Amino acid sequence: MYLCIDIGGTKTLIALVNHRGKILHSIKFETIPDQKLFYEHLSQQLKINFVTDEILAFSVAMPGIVKDNKATWLGNLPWKNFDIAKKLTKDFKKPAYVENDANLGALGEARNNPERCLYFTFSTGIGGGVVSDGKIVKKYQDFEPGHNLYTYHGKKEEWEDLAAASALNKKYGKLVTEITDRATWDDIIERMLLGLAPLTASIKPDRIIFGGPLGLELPRYRRALRKRLSLSLPKNVRMPVLVKARHGSFSVIQGCYLYAKAHQKTR
Repeated sequence: MYLCIDIGGTKTLIALVNHRGKILHSIKFETIPDQKLFYEHLSQQLKINFVTDEILAFSVAMPGIVKDNKATWLGNLPWKNFDIAKKLTKDFKKPAYVENDANLGALGEARNNPERCLYFTFSTGIGGGVVSDGKIVKKYQDFEPGHNLYTYHGKKEEWEDLAAASALNKKYGKLVTEITDRATWDDIIERMLLGLAPLTASIKPDRIIFGGPLGLELPRYRRALRKRLSLSLPKNVRMPVLVKARHGSFSVIQGCYLYAKAHQKTR
């Protein structure tokens, strides 16, 4: 079994996953902004809610840039050089594997899929990962598309400040799940296309997978988004299939499981 930890800018999700990828137990708590206090709380939750002696390894998903199994920069979290793998291994005597959360989300969603899959999570920020033939594409390992700059109504801003679920919640004063009027969805689609169109043109995925609170609402706006995206792409770029993340809020957890399992095989 594996203990999979998905650390987000707002929430942290921990799940116990068996050798077949089945989630046996999970808990969620708010991500504490203070790095030291966060780890202390995480460690406490692991001890209270899970029997760590029975696991093979930890697998940790973190936002931002991960180098040599350590998070060096975490985007929406005020942390840096967070060697959580070292801490977990020292405290629980188990190996720990760390990777970017969107990369693992892409891995979890593209399992057994030979296509080039582009995964986006529209949540506290916007994360992205690229998987081809079931493997994370190294060229895009430090993708971080949410921090790309785009001009919207004459003002240059980061994409996630315009189209992340949290940014939209703030702008409209309601959750994206509560938005019903067409004009608002047209504006949201325009904001999403700022990054979707150029990234689709350059990466040329066969499939785009949408996760996060906004991404999981895809069935409500897929037809309009598909039409607008197809008009924005160069003629030599094939229109990809647009799908909602099938694992929902557990996409990253599934990727954590696959990532840890693959590393354990090479030990």
